[in-house]
Amino acid sequence: MDYKDIAKSIVELVGGKENIASYTHCYTRLRMTLNDLEKANKEAISQLDGVLDVIVSGGQFQVVIGNEVEQVYKEVNKLVGSETQKVEVKKKKTVKEYASGALDVFISSFTPIIPLIAGCGMIKVLIAILLNTSLLSDKSSTYVILNILGDSVYYFLPIFVGYTSAKKMDTDPFLGMLLGAILLHPNFSALSAKGAQYTSFINIPVRLVSYSAQALPVILSVWLMKYVNKLTEKICPNLVKVFLRPMLTILITAPIMLIVIGPLGTFAGDYFQVFCNLMNKWGWIAVGLNAAIFPFLVFTGMHNALIPLMIQMFATQGFDAVLVPSGLVANIAEGGAAFGVFLRSRDKKMKGTALSATISAIFGITEPALYGVNLKLKRPFIAMLIGSLTGGCLAGLLSVTAFSFVSPSLISLPIFAGTTRSFIGAIITVIATFIGTAVITVIMGFDQSGKDEIVSPLTGELMPLSEVKDKAFASGAMGQGIAIKPTEGKVVAPFNGTVMAIFPTKHAIGLKRDDGLELLIHVGLDTVNLNGKGFKAYVKQGDRVKMGETLLEFDQALIESQGYECVTPIIVTNSAQYKKVDVLASSKIKRKEKLLNVE
Repeated sequence: MDYKDIAKSIVELVGGKENIASYTHCYTRLRMTLNDLEKANKEAISQLDGVLDVIVSGGQFQVVIGNEVEQVYKEVNKLVGSETQKVEVKKKKTVKEYASGALDVFISSFTPIIPLIAGCGMIKVLIAILLNTSLLSDKSSTYVILNILGDSVYYFLPIFVGYTSAKKMDTDPFLGMLLGAILLHPNFSALSAKGAQYTSFINIPVRLVSYSAQALPVILSVWLMKYVNKLTEKICPNLVKVFLRPMLTILITAPIMLIVIGPLGTFAGDYFQVFCNLMNKWGWIAVGLNAAIFPFLVFTGMHNALIPLMIQMFATQGFDAVLVPSGLVANIAEGGAAFGVFLRSRDKKMKGTALSATISAIFGITEPALYGVNLKLKRPFIAMLIGSLTGGCLAGLLSVTAFSFVSPSLISLPIFAGTTRSFIGAIITVIATFIGTAVITVIMGFDQSGKDEIVSPLTGELMPLSEVKDKAFASGAMGQGIAIKPTEGKVVAPFNGTVMAIFPTKHAIGLKRDDGLELLIHVGLDTVNLNGKGFKAYVKQGDRVKMGETLLEFDQALIESQGYECVTPIIVTNSAQYKKVDVLASSKIKRKEKLLNVE
């Protein structure tokens, strides 16, 4: 993979660096927030060498790359720079876009501090191991200091989140930190420690709440502070702005935070605790269901939405017996299914891909297995879901519990070592899930022919593309395929898929099959000049279509009377991604008969 070239192509195809408001990366994805999503060419990016998929979710434009994402990110950083631009796009946002934006802020407020949380969490795991092996006493000062090291990130979470959320919302990060510090001030905490439930500020009641490990109140307060800060920036004279702006911003924002936002945020936290208790009550059933759902979250890019929930779970109860264990099971099952493909496949290239994907998955990077193997071959994906469900139930029954927030994989198994039972249970679960899913995959099997059949969208006589009286088609520059001289004016869908594009003149339609194959059906030569006369479309761009469903109708007699041919090229426009495109029929063909094999 040429990291420089792919980075350059991605930046260009998302609308240039001026369209990138912010960007970051996770383990496998380049995640960008764009000023205008409509400027991004999703289809073109998905076809780039090295790109596994492109997903738009949670307000982010996500380019799935796999293990080498960090190298691509570095090249993107060289092209875009650390200073990205926010361009005002005159477009009314929908409720869905506002919700996606809010989710993006919520997730992004936690993402930068995950390494800190993981490191401190591992200190807590170390403490548990030392206690279980009697190498440390819970009465010693060493135990107390180690606990301080492990707990501090959670206790002071509002300060960290105040900074990250302010950075994400493009406002003063130090004022964001200050808001978090106000919530945790020892004098404020001492008021509630004395047993009082309320105090007052200028005779307005202030509910006393412990804000340790709380994130939502400070995120909401930073959102308010962003607009207050803009106001004070505007009204404060330059001569005294250096101290008057922060002074007025805090005097306005902090009381509203303490009187209104903070208590409301804690109500949400109370409901979250109810959710945690419910999940823990369901036990093995909850783990099994979450493990089965997890691959779909990865598929849509929404798995990062669980990060704030998991962090809050560790912050409030100190462990997670549901979400992290289910993530471990799903990752191992993904690898087990890919290994089953490795064992059964007769294709050398697929065996190599499957083995590489297996290794990546068991070490926590599942996209190569998900997109490159299991989804592509379909049945291994089903086997993986079965393995995830059963493996998750087993993990729940064996009381597998995570004592630190770290991405679950084979290498991070120590996070389950808080108790001997949990650690042994995690080892048993990993082995059983991997072997079980691989066996299910081998038993279920999958299509090893490597061929994908396309049925004919027309009835008529076949003609080699080389004989078509149009150089673009005849030369093969647009891709491989076949042409049909139609005897009936009806075009049907040659497979299940999506309408990528349909020309306003209705003479041509582009389709994309669910596995990524792209097909162009171009009715006639130069028929674009008819401006739609003689054509009728039954679908529009973005529609889902089923094989055999009517796409277009055309008046062949009318078109030919205007001096145009109705010869219809049918082209696999991304045929460069395949070894070959074979024509199955000989001379004449009817609609829905087998036309092409692509492998």
